[in-house]
Amino acid sequence: MLLALALVLGPLAGKAAEEPYPINVVLSLTGGASFLGTKEADSLRALQTQVNANGGINGRPIAFAIHDDQTNPQLTIQLFTQLQAQKVPLIFGPTLTALCQAVMPLVQANGPVAFCLSPAITPQAGSYQFMGVPAISDVQPVVFRYLKSRGLTKLAMLTSTDASGSDFEKRTEDALALREFKDLKLIANEHFAITDLTVAAQITRLKAANPDILLTFTVGPSFGTVLRGIHDVGWEIPVYGSGGNFTYAQMTQYAAFLPKELFLNGARGIVPEPATGGPVRRAQDAYFAAMKAAGIRSEFSTSIPWDPMMLMIDALRHLGTNATAEQLRDYMEKLKGWNGIEGTYDFSTHDQRGLGQAAVALFRYDQGKGEFVKAYPLR
Repeated sequence: MLLALALVLGPLAGKAAEEPYPINVVLSLTGGASFLGTKEADSLRALQTQVNANGGINGRPIAFAIHDDQTNPQLTIQLFTQLQAQKVPLIFGPTLTALCQAVMPLVQANGPVAFCLSPAITPQAGSYQFMGVPAISDVQPVVFRYLKSRGLTKLAMLTSTDASGSDFEKRTEDALALREFKDLKLIANEHFAITDLTVAAQITRLKAANPDILLTFTVGPSFGTVLRGIHDVGWEIPVYGSGGNFTYAQMTQYAAFLPKELFLNGARGIVPEPATGGPVRRAQDAYFAAMKAAGIRSEFSTSIPWDPMMLMIDALRHLGTNATAEQLRDYMEKLKGWNGIEGTYDFSTHDQRGLGQAAVALFRYDQGKGEFVKAYPLR
């Protein structure tokens, strides 16, 4: 009897003692992008709990090693370089465009596989760099279709002079050059530095042009500076902003000077989609169940890490925990028909992100209800 008991318990004890598989994550937990990075980390912890409750990676639990780059490109480079020296197969992150651009040359040719969480980068086809969200070049056409449907044809733009703002400006100009949007006109364009304490002069000039909507693209405190500037000159105009501001904490903080109509870009899966069915709906149900169990309210920064990390875990389940960076990259390059909370992915197009315009959604903040609601497309 003792021998039989030992034979049963022996393998179970060994399995329970198996070391977790470490996954290195670089996020901005402090500094200017901490309002995003801390929520991304919360989401990943909820994901870790759910994955481990469902068998981990082929029975082996996962454990995220989250490193704080303090929203500092130099520190991001340092962390990536240290992890490269350890021969890790993948690094998840970082958070912002400038941080992703800083480390992209490090991983592009030889790895490890890296998943940037900003939409404003353009990875090289076949590289080890991947994106976690639809690109701005796919976001802008969707936004412009909504504006066109509402007859908002005279556009003004106020962008920051950093990497995100510069990329947004270029993608906007590219989209406006399409025949589909020939009726939309950019009639005023201003810029500001993210360290500026006021944008009163720029707002005054933009207001004088009498546009139908103001397009902005900056995140965090600088977005607050823009909204306060609009409020201070008494300008009632619809405002479009970066999905990076899709946080309930920010909306509460800026409540005194929010415009009546505030639109932010995002992706499917941030809010429940009752009409969605099949495997995408099942992925969304699992995500919202994990958020509820963790006491987290879904927003842009909690949704954007979800699919990319689940993609990596799915790859490791197929390849095993000894998979190399090259094997992970090659697996991702051939992957198509994978369903997540934002839709169905197809990486065989070699765009390094697997998603296009079908994953993009535009959201409106309903201040009365204190929640974001999908404004377009309504499907």
